[in-house]
Amino acid sequence: MAPPSLLTVPQPGQRTRGLRRFGTHARLAPPNAAQTSLVASCAEGSGEARMTFANLYRSPPGPAGVRRVDESLLWIAFRDTPGLLRFQAKTLLERYGSPAAIFGRPQGELRLHCASRSAIALARGPSLEPARGELGRVRKLGLEVLLPGRPGYPPLLWQLADPPLVLYCRGALPSGPMLSVVGSRRPSARGREVTRGFTGAAARAGVVIVSGLAYGIDAAAHQGALDAGGPTVAVLASGLDRPSPAGNRRLARRILEGGGAWLSEYPPGDAARAYRFPERNRLISGLSPLSLIVEARERSGSLWTARHAAEQNREVAVVPGPVDTDHCRGSNRLLYDGAIPILEAEELIVRVLGDNALMCGSRPAAPKVSGDAGRVLARLRDATQDPDQLSRQLALPPARLASILLELELEGLVTRDGTRIALGPRAYDARPAE
Repeated sequence: MAPPSLLTVPQPGQRTRGLRRFGTHARLAPPNAAQTSLVASCAEGSGEARMTFANLYRSPPGPAGVRRVDESLLWIAFRDTPGLLRFQAKTLLERYGSPAAIFGRPQGELRLHCASRSAIALARGPSLEPARGELGRVRKLGLEVLLPGRPGYPPLLWQLADPPLVLYCRGALPSGPMLSVVGSRRPSARGREVTRGFTGAAARAGVVIVSGLAYGIDAAAHQGALDAGGPTVAVLASGLDRPSPAGNRRLARRILEGGGAWLSEYPPGDAARAYRFPERNRLISGLSPLSLIVEARERSGSLWTARHAAEQNREVAVVPGPVDTDHCRGSNRLLYDGAIPILEAEELIVRVLGDNALMCGSRPAAPKVSGDAGRVLARLRDATQDPDQLSRQLALPPARLASILLELELEGLVTRDGTRIALGPRAYDARPAE
């Protein structure tokens, strides 16, 4: 019997099993007199039925004109509506246009698009005190609030069935084509170097690298982009005041210094929780048209990113790995299920940039390699090697091999991982000498 497909889109009930919906902690405050009056007038079909809840927050006209409640407050309060799921929120927004146009509408009308609990809360109006506290912390930390339909909010994210209603950003969110890269937290040296090489080449071609700041492949993806002088985006499963994991906070600072950004849908103070990583992964895949998987085990969290990408009608690509190792079994299975195999950095760039890839002329010249050096690189493409093994397999004297390895290391074509030799970041651009 054929193994189950890892790219199969989960059924609605299956997809959310074990995941806690974000934003259910808002209090259901009793309506005040003005809110009750407005809801009653709407229910009676009076001339004020076309009013929205935004009218309740107008200050008396003055020299500065009419003032309203901060739009961010209404979005935060809307996100935290009890029982409101993200796909229901998107349906309401597509129908009415904004939270200001949703709050205060008749319960019966709202029940057509969400549960009774949510409809009651929306009809009563927003609970602004928790939203004010959250927005105050956001501004104190110097974070930017990104709202759907407003400048800075990534358009590709609104295409999701369950888009984030509020995004928090630290740094400058880069513009331009993006590539999502995820993989094992405990990769091989080969996996790290392949990732750095591919993301470095993509960054030099003008592609923005997106990943999750986790140990392993995520960190290598960010490092490859930064080493090539390109920006990168870290999507976090926690608030931006506590980037995780703690061991990658130096890398997180490098991302900001390199012109990149941190992005999260969770407010300051929220810690990373296990159920949030699959939720976060839908944003990693949602930010780009293609997700690249490097070395994923059969139960790897990276497979969530692949499933999300398939559900979002985005492409999934995989760097093939050895079939006799556990840390590539999940990613190799994706190839069996129809993912795109990526063998060269150029293939990846063309997949992301399309015809524009031909216009990217800023990449440095590919290094040339001599006969013996080429044989060494060819052997290392299969797996990392011990120098003694290389010497025996290639019939090269140890002194000659040491000289070749030193030359290749200076060119960035190989790197040392303890006592073993692996391909370096530039090895995937190397070509035989004429």
